Formats: sequence, structure tokens, C-alpha cells
Amino acid sequence: METKDKKSGLFSWFRGKLKKQEHSTETIMFADICRSTQIFETYGDVRARKILSKAISILIELTERNGGRVIKTIGDEVMATFPTSENGVKAAAQMHKLIAENPDLAPHNIAIKVGLHHGDVLLEEQDVFGDAVNVAARMVSLAKANQIITTSSTVETLGDLLRSYTRNLGLAKVRGKQEEIQIAEVIWQEDTSDLTILPGENAMTMKSQGNHPQSKLLLHYDKNRIEVGQEFPTFRLGREENNDLFVDEELASRNHASIEYRKGKFVLIDRSTNGTYVWMANGEKFFIHREEIHLYGQGVISLGRDLTKNNPQLIFYKNIQL
Repeated sequence: METKDKKSGLFSWFRGKLKKQEHSTETIMFADICRSTQIFETYGDVRARKILSKAISILIELTERNGGRVIKTIGDEVMATFPTSENGVKAAAQMHKLIAENPDLAPHNIAIKVGLHHGDVLLEEQDVFGDAVNVAARMVSLAKANQIITTSSTVETLGDLLRSYTRNLGLAKVRGKQEEIQIAEVIWQEDTSDLTILPGENAMTMKSQGNHPQSKLLLHYDKNRIEVGQEFPTFRLGREENNDLFVDEELASRNHASIEYRKGKFVLIDRSTNGTYVWMANGEKFFIHREEIHLYGQGVISLGRDLTKNNPQLIFYKNIQL
């Protein structure tokens, strides 16, 4: 009798759970703050938490501005849902843009990576489950700093304008799926004014964003003194002599990194095997591997070799505002 009552209670509980579940088609997003461990090592627990909390608050605010709903924050990651893929892509682009431009975060080179996917989900007690969640989680794991990665099926649900800011990345393996799926990148760094303008921005704000300050980057390596600027927007560094700067360092890759001029800022992009070390004059130290970092002020760059090791081949840089 007791066993029968227990089974009856279990079935009642299970039926109750089913009634609370709802099926829906949503865009699932994961936005992850990069290099958070390094931020804690550099600034300590108290200051690092303030820096990361500021970044998380921006991600949450932009989710809500674009009609999304924050499901949970997991350490330095935000999981959210959006009613359409367009809402999700616009929010992701705005997140990258505001994180990069925020005056409190920019000096710390905070960057995020975003993965999203539009598909069927199961809604239950303010949480979401299902295949779309798993695929979105895989997309963020494939993304690098300053990237938005999604699926080609999600791209197909976008309008023509947003779809024009995507590029195909080929096939990728997703756990739980027998066949590889087609993935794509959203190019948020382009001049996507229709894509990234936030609700409530006035004409003065938009005008100021369009007037990017002119600057140049001075590089000094061995006997080489080089100037990078708007007229020379991409500069390649590495151990192969056809680079713009040949660096005689055995730990450097043949095509190790590049420096790009983007709207008044200089971005160092690592594409190497052993990574790149950057030591800024304000005392901040960074290690990037297949990632990007803004070069502020002045400092030192080392390709492949830790700055604290013996005889690193140092590249000195200085950012000069014109």
C-alpha cells in the first residue's frame, strides 16, 4: 500500500513538472568575459570583482534593451534568451562595442566572446533546456576574444542587412550531433551603424562616435624604427622575412601577429603557436593567444617568449595622439 502511494505521488509530481514545461523557439546566447583569471592575478580579488561586475552589468543591460531575458550568470558568463535572432545579434554586437569603448574597462583590455543559436527550447521555471542550448554553448566555446560565432541556420533567419555582416567559417563538430554543422561569424567591427546604435542615443552621441581621433603607433625593434597609422592600417610581425617586421626570435611563429589600425585605435592580433606577451607602461602585463588586445599608451611586446625569461626580443611601442 505504501509503495503504491509513493508511486502515485511520484507520478503526480512528474505530471506537475510536465504542465510547467513549455516549448518555444528562442535565440540562446552565451556571452563570456575573456582572460578573467588573468584579471584576478593582475588586480587581486576585490578590484577584479569590480571590473568584472562592471562588464557583467553591461551585458545584462544590453540583453534587456534588446528584448532579451537573462537566464543566469555563471561566474564570468551570461546566458540569455531573445525572441528573435535579430535581437540576439544586435545585442551581441552592442556588447562588444560598449565593452571595448567603456572608459572604466578599456584600460584593462576587457574583451568578450559570444556564441548564439536560434532553435527550439524547453522552458521550465525561468530556465531553458534543449538542443539549442547545447549548440549555443558550443558556439561560444568555438569563439575567440572579440568574436561572435553562430550557426548558418541562425544566419538564415536574419534579415538581409544583418546577414550581410556574416561570413561562413565552414563545418564544426557539436557534441550530441552525428554530423558536423555549418558555422558563421558576425563581423561586428565593421561600420554597422544600423546594427549597433542603442535605443535612446541622441544625435550628439552618434556624431562623437563618428569622429575618431587620429593617432599613430611608433615601433622600435633593434635598429628598426617604424610608424604605423591610417595610411598603413595593417602591419605584420613574425619570424618570416616577408613580414613588415622580421623578428629574430626562435619562439616566434613565421606569421606571428599583426597590428591593425581601427578607428583611431591600434589592435594587436595574435595568430601564433606560443602567444604574445605585452607589458604596458602602467604596469599591466598581458598574455594573448589567438586573441586581440588594444595597445594603449606605451609598452613592450615580446613574440613567443615571456618578458621575464632570458633575452626576449623586445618590440617597444608608443601610441601618439595627433
